[in-house]
Amino acid sequence: MSVDVGFQWGMLNDHDRNAAYRATIERAAAARIVYDLGAGIGTMSYYALIAGARRVYGFEVDRDTYPHLRQLARKFPNFFPVRADVLRGRLPPDRPDVVVCEMWSAWLIEWPMVKALGRILRRSPRAQVIPACGYHVVQLVQARHRADLPIQFAPGVTATRFGEPWATAEMSLPALACTTDFRREVRPVDVTVSLIPLATGVVNAVRLYSYEEVSAGHILPRIDTRCDEIILWLAPARVRRGRRVQLKLRHRWNAVPLVWLE
Repeated sequence: MSVDVGFQWGMLNDHDRNAAYRATIERAAAARIVYDLGAGIGTMSYYALIAGARRVYGFEVDRDTYPHLRQLARKFPNFFPVRADVLRGRLPPDRPDVVVCEMWSAWLIEWPMVKALGRILRRSPRAQVIPACGYHVVQLVQARHRADLPIQFAPGVTATRFGEPWATAEMSLPALACTTDFRREVRPVDVTVSLIPLATGVVNAVRLYSYEEVSAGHILPRIDTRCDEIILWLAPARVRRGRRVQLKLRHRWNAVPLVWLE
């Protein structure tokens, strides 16, 4: 495996993620048509193939990972790598019974999961989607560190947290802001989240992260090898311990959420 796709090793060693997806795919894929969106090196496609899928289509645009899909195709004649943009490219004539979509990120910001699923489900509205749901969480924090690197993962995202817990002080418990059901059209959200500060002090940012429900009973955090947490900056505001505050949040998905304290 090349250095360019070395991050895939971490994903291959993420036991909980792989076990949850494998168990769900094994129950769903037998004798069915499977689309694997964002197939990477083919892990989810492989699970579908050994589960007895009739045909599996692995969509991947990354030139570094695509050769691994071609290797998989040499071992499984019913596997078809598709090097095409699932948003605009030509789709296979087979319509999917099962759609595995790992085009994920915290709060669905970095990857076009919502648009990709929307296109596929308009064509195959009864297809089973894996994962089934997403749970999106928000938390007040006091940020004390910025890397100051000229990197943006999405327009307006000014900081991303890569395993540095000392970079922020938690100022409230996390709260569930909204849920997305990937089996249906994902609509924009406009919600107010009630948060109780844990301490008196200044809040200057919010932490956003997500959980995915791969299937009933298999809920995983979208962190570490699965995704990074996102930090969005707020206008600094003083809060008091135990005095509830209201956080307003608007999000159209595949864009950066708008957040502010009311």
